[in-house]
Amino acid sequence: MPHRLLAALFRPIDIAWLVVFRVGTGVLLALEMAGSLALGYYKEYTQPKFHFSYLWFDWLPHWPPAVGIGLHAGAVAAGIAVAAGWRYRLNAFLLTICYTLLFLAEQTRYINHLYLYCLLAAWLCVLPAHRAASTDARAGRVAPSATVPAWVRYVLIFQLSVVYFYAGLAKLNADWLLARPLSVWLAPKATYPILGPVLGHWLTPWVMSYAGLAFDLLAAPLLLWRRTRPWMFVVAVVFHLSNVIIFGLGTFPWFSLMMTGCVYFPPNWPRRVRGLRRWLSARVPVAAVHWSPNRLAIPRHAGLLLSGLGLYAAVQLLVPLRSLLYPGDVHWTEEGHHFAWHMMLRSKSGQISFRVVLPDGRTQVIAPSTYLTPRQCNKLAAQPDLIIQFAHFLAEEYRQRGLGPVQVYADSYLQLNRRPPCPLVSPSLDLAAQSRTLAPAPWILPAPAAVEAHKQ
Repeated sequence: MPHRLLAALFRPIDIAWLVVFRVGTGVLLALEMAGSLALGYYKEYTQPKFHFSYLWFDWLPHWPPAVGIGLHAGAVAAGIAVAAGWRYRLNAFLLTICYTLLFLAEQTRYINHLYLYCLLAAWLCVLPAHRAASTDARAGRVAPSATVPAWVRYVLIFQLSVVYFYAGLAKLNADWLLARPLSVWLAPKATYPILGPVLGHWLTPWVMSYAGLAFDLLAAPLLLWRRTRPWMFVVAVVFHLSNVIIFGLGTFPWFSLMMTGCVYFPPNWPRRVRGLRRWLSARVPVAAVHWSPNRLAIPRHAGLLLSGLGLYAAVQLLVPLRSLLYPGDVHWTEEGHHFAWHMMLRSKSGQISFRVVLPDGRTQVIAPSTYLTPRQCNKLAAQPDLIIQFAHFLAEEYRQRGLGPVQVYADSYLQLNRRPPCPLVSPSLDLAAQSRTLAPAPWILPAPAAVEAHKQ
């Protein structure tokens, strides 16, 4: 790699932005888990009799209630410690472990921003965000520094740009361009005070659909260009605050605003903000960041580091595209939906029941609500991967009761964006005999013609 490019990646930049990012990330990730405890969402990890798992992670144990609550509380404590920069490396690691274990513990709790939080918590483990304005630096546990290598900022710019761009790319489908999802979501909000008439107007879903598409696709390039950056940030503020007002979405809009401001603006931007200037001046000395490409010493581990960054970038760029390898529409089959930044793209509801055929020919009809929480039942009816997991669970349940081997069939009907219900999986295939793999599932029925228009 040319020396000048290496020098650009390792040149020193002001650490002020990274300090603000560390504090904001620690506080908001702590608030996310504190909200889960306060609102009772943690029960989705502790109450179900059966937990859905991601492919290859079914070996994870089902946590008892005390462990589930402890992981939430641990994430809160670790987030606060990260924000303060106290035992930073240890607490960033604990924050990553708590978030990742909870994320993997229950597939029906998949939310894109929780996936993003797991990734960023892992990055905090390796980024030197505690070199200034931290209790570690003040106590002498780490050598203070007023600068960080430029690649630290570029990594976070890349990560957020991937989220924005792929969220926009996913909106390039027929239903979004026809404003179907937002028409479904905004209709019940027509009775809201003040905003109700606006949200219920027939034109509003169209405006919001195309505004959201344009924002996601253009956010990264216009934030990277110095001339358009301030204007695009104003648009980002309006976009994310609109999501707060209309949809809520927890900490994610606030986190997106915080991270957008931190990474896209010049590294020393916090020193220009009146509320931060005094706080930073007492904790982070202004550094001389003048450098010469010919005089900058490149670390010996630079090649290994850049190889790791390149591998990470390749994974982040390729994994969201895997849905293109599957036949049919991803919003119907869900194959390739996870880890692809498909955020609020479709409205799905359905009904499902299971038929268990015993060896003697008798048939028993199983209602999923016998084993699952209401949220799990709602997700089950819409996601084929959950359907086959539950079918395998029923087969194992009957085997352990000495009633197997059994055959398991599913009768499912799914509505996508308020279309008429249609069968989702084949009612004549024994799901207990089907394997769960990355390959296209042969037991998922083709989407109705109106839905297949997505792919045409």
